[in-house]
Amino acid sequence: MDIQQLKLLAGRIRGLLEHANIAVTHSQALDLSGALVGLRNWPEVQAFPARVVAVDLDLGATGRLANRLQRKHALDLSARELLDALQPPGVKTPEELPHIWPAGPRPGVYVTTEHEHINALLAVYDEATDGALMYAERAGNHWKTSIDLGEHGLWSSGLDSVPSGTLLVLGPLDVTQQSWSDTSSRLESACLKAQAHGHRVAVLLQTETPHTLSHDVDLMVRLKEPDGDDAHEALLGVVAADGALVERKPFVEAPPPPVSRATVASLDPLPPQAVPFLRKAFEQRPTGILLLGSSEIGEHWAAELVNAVLPLTDFAGPAARIRSRSRSTPAKDWNVPQAMKQLPFLPSIESAYSLGYRRMVINPSYTDEELIDTYADDVLFIAGGYGGSVENVFLSGVRYSGFDNADKALDQHIAILALTHLKTSKVDARFADMYVPDGRHPTGEDKFDEMVAMIQEHRCLRAEDELERLLKARVVTPAAVKKALPRSKWVTEYLSERVKANAAATR
Repeated sequence: MDIQQLKLLAGRIRGLLEHANIAVTHSQALDLSGALVGLRNWPEVQAFPARVVAVDLDLGATGRLANRLQRKHALDLSARELLDALQPPGVKTPEELPHIWPAGPRPGVYVTTEHEHINALLAVYDEATDGALMYAERAGNHWKTSIDLGEHGLWSSGLDSVPSGTLLVLGPLDVTQQSWSDTSSRLESACLKAQAHGHRVAVLLQTETPHTLSHDVDLMVRLKEPDGDDAHEALLGVVAADGALVERKPFVEAPPPPVSRATVASLDPLPPQAVPFLRKAFEQRPTGILLLGSSEIGEHWAAELVNAVLPLTDFAGPAARIRSRSRSTPAKDWNVPQAMKQLPFLPSIESAYSLGYRRMVINPSYTDEELIDTYADDVLFIAGGYGGSVENVFLSGVRYSGFDNADKALDQHIAILALTHLKTSKVDARFADMYVPDGRHPTGEDKFDEMVAMIQEHRCLRAEDELERLLKARVVTPAAVKKALPRSKWVTEYLSERVKANAAATR
């Protein structure tokens, strides 16, 4: 560039700002143009003409200008957008080689599930660039020339000034239901950085299904990007074992077809009186959420009940189990009954749905109600939770966005079944509590209390009826029940009300 060209560019910069409703004077525009050549203001431009001549109008120059416009005028434009805007009319911006490692792989996003592959890549990059700086999260911040991305990560404004071709290392990122949204946002941002600034981005991902990784990564970016956007096109390939960034065309490998097989599992864990109600509930609503609860504390809530209903739901098609979260001891994920263990273990509802699964075993504590609402018309969700009454299971189940929406969420339920197991030296009994939505909705101002009362009043099976039968037959005493079930709220409340009722009757 020369000083005269810089004056012309100052005029274009002023026009860009006016288009964004930001007014600057001619002299202020000249000062801003100095950022293109790495100088603070126009007097410095005039004082260092050799510096001006040594700089080309490229992504590095417009990256500096983008940073100054954001800092001084809160105007967010990428280096690529500025380069396109500042070129003379009719001149197409040429595709430029990256500033860092110009002979290296194409800028874009590359993924891996192996930390060793990332370490190999760091060594390759370090040798190829003679120790150029890289920017990394935990997966790569141990390297000697690495700068930690810090808490702001890819959203750090300083990254806009980093030379194109620089290596960015993200992760490890979990691919589970709990982390799905956050990982999706970071992958989309990685794609945008690669497209706008020409960076190479390596991402370390942790997943139980590496055979569907490319499908899941592509899906996460596509679900985040606005309609018509092309951020997913920055997904190029993988980080190989030798540290090479290898393009894969197409990026998404064909995923396996959904596994469809008849479920073999005993119905014995289900109370016999509940099975007819379940069958009828499935006839009335074959999709939505079936919420099952147990008063027994375990690694997987109500797993025996969830396992037992699988044969009753074969009509809904291929079934999968959703990986709710990342565990420090992954082996615990497999401490489930046999039929559940045989289901494909997929990272999210979104992934399972895109692969063709329409029956999903979920952990309600890690699943937002809004997500259930999105798929409830097409998918049969089976969820195990804690609680021996329908009220407790419902309120401790799916993560509702607020009690005001909980009554709406009832429409998504197929049925709620809760089981309390009473075991003493004289009795081994199960009390079933069950509610099947019938279209009723609370109508008063206090919808929450009215909804709870409605659920209680219109149960098709009542746990306290069976408990009362055993008490009247003197099969068990109130003291023995209270001792055996000290954490059961409904039992404690019922026995207390029973004492009051008996006292009133003897007056």
